[in-house]
Amino acid sequence: MKKDKFTVRDLVNAGLFSVLVLAAVWVSGMIGFLPITMPIVPFVCTFVAGPVFMLYSTRIKRFGMLLIMGIIFGAAFSASGHGIYVFPGIVIVTLIGEYILKMGDYNSIKHARWAYTVFALFAGANLLPLYISRESYYKALVESGYGVEYADKLMTYLPTWSFVPVVLFGCLGAYLGAGLGIKILNKHFKSAGMV
Repeated sequence: MKKDKFTVRDLVNAGLFSVLVLAAVWVSGMIGFLPITMPIVPFVCTFVAGPVFMLYSTRIKRFGMLLIMGIIFGAAFSASGHGIYVFPGIVIVTLIGEYILKMGDYNSIKHARWAYTVFALFAGANLLPLYISRESYYKALVESGYGVEYADKLMTYLPTWSFVPVVLFGCLGAYLGAGLGIKILNKHFKSAGMV
């Protein structure tokens, strides 16, 4: 049942699951150190984090719990040098995810799955600098120690036309990862009264 006010438990759940989902994304994103794997990083990250997010969805009972996750994601990615677009971009997709959860009255597995699929658009916010300001992104890669060879390969594997397919592939990873989470966590959904 939906309550009107945040409890300490809600804040602890929001913080804990935000860190867990972020850790799953961050660790699985390490495959991006190989330029050839960069096009699949959004898919792998969102797929791996899907079951964790779906477990969190059993605890989301009011507006703002997903927003807290979005703010934590935005702050972490901003602090790690992902550019100026990442924080507002993540907050915007998080608000859309919040709306989707609200449409399901915070009690729908289907709405939780779609909210996570939309939340996966955060990958687009992370990649935006690579596509919008390619030359300065390239220069920053070289200057930060990745080297010319890495930067050249990255630009080859992520051509300018690849933004939309890469981001949509990330959404597919989220949808499938959420599906895996639904199968694994079926008893949690039942105990939470989610349908």
